[in-house]
Amino acid sequence: MSRMRLLSRAALAAVLLSAAACTASEPPSETPRIGEVRIGVLAPRTGPSRAAGTEAQRGAELAADLVNGEQGPALAGAGGLARLGGHLSLLGADTRGKSDHAAAEAVRLVSTEHVAGLVGAYDADVTEVASQRTERLRVPFVNGDSTANYLTERGLDWFFRTGPTDRMFGEAFFSALGQLADGTRQIAVLYSKDQQGSVVAKLTEELASEGGFQSAAKVAFLPGGDPVPAIQQLRSKAPDQTPLFAVASTPADATAVVKAIRQTGYTPPGIFAFGSGFLETGALAPTDAEGLFAGTAWSREVAGRSPVAKPVMEMYEDRFGAPMSEVAAGSFTAVLVLADAIGRAGSTDPQRVRSALLNLDIPGREMIMPWSGVRFDTFHQNTAAAGVVEQRVKGLFRVVFPDELQPENPAVWPLSRLRKG
Repeated sequence: MSRMRLLSRAALAAVLLSAAACTASEPPSETPRIGEVRIGVLAPRTGPSRAAGTEAQRGAELAADLVNGEQGPALAGAGGLARLGGHLSLLGADTRGKSDHAAAEAVRLVSTEHVAGLVGAYDADVTEVASQRTERLRVPFVNGDSTANYLTERGLDWFFRTGPTDRMFGEAFFSALGQLADGTRQIAVLYSKDQQGSVVAKLTEELASEGGFQSAAKVAFLPGGDPVPAIQQLRSKAPDQTPLFAVASTPADATAVVKAIRQTGYTPPGIFAFGSGFLETGALAPTDAEGLFAGTAWSREVAGRSPVAKPVMEMYEDRFGAPMSEVAAGSFTAVLVLADAIGRAGSTDPQRVRSALLNLDIPGREMIMPWSGVRFDTFHQNTAAAGVVEQRVKGLFRVVFPDELQPENPAVWPLSRLRKG
């Protein structure tokens, strides 16, 4: 028995030594290969916001090309999947600007098309419902084109936002106003009487109070209606020397407000265009918009001075024959951020991708946006995002705030100076 035990031990030792030798001779494990990676893009390709949906889809497509290895600047996420043997495929879905339809499309993309994550979906109410539905499916949802504060205040585990919030834009507006107002401490608020317009109008009053301003008047107009009577009522309550915050939730209402201001001869010293309705390029295209201040997460002027953003802007405009817009840049950024997280995770496993998103620390030099980078807080809001204030002068938007971004473009204040010129 003793001899048998010795033989067994000797055999076991030989096996262990052989396994160790084989292990020692094998090369280090290779980078995991992840194959095709699918990302769903929710965008309103039909309906009242279809122009924004087209821009969002285009921005996502350009980002996918860079992820798949097309030559371009060194950006977060660009080429990362290629190093893992992965190829990014975008699967677009038309939300139609309708919450229920968007939610159904999100479920289809996750359950049938097996996307690794979603980006979109522009309209705040649509984004709200679609992301709530995908929360139950436990799939990452990265939003780059909706500004409503509450979207990242719902305590969702799988929803992330890369861009600035309405509060961030409002803070930028009031910081700019504080430099321009020259002692004026009152504002007037004109807003569309729908859910989003009412929320932003309330936020405006809160920010005014925080900044030492008072609301001299707040008047609503019906969505889709004529804002002229509301403007006339506003003027009876607040003198024309009071800066105006014009809040609109849809491009149609934003355009109507801009035209009505000029039609009534209303001449406040400054007009701050606030709300999602002013995000679309066409909303501020009329000549009536001359002199307006608008908040944006993307600036063509700033991009033109950036060695990283400028080539991307030129690629976009060469490819699609249209200026790169805020919506396009936001969608572009959301796709790159999600792709970067997948690359860092080395997997399309949802939990690993979510963990990678939570741990991202992307520096501003690796982005096209005028931010300090991407770092998500406990609410999954990018705290490094920021709003830039631009003013339309001679048909072009130029940056007027913050100061470090506009050394040569002081704001025109009051607007009467611009109109006389």
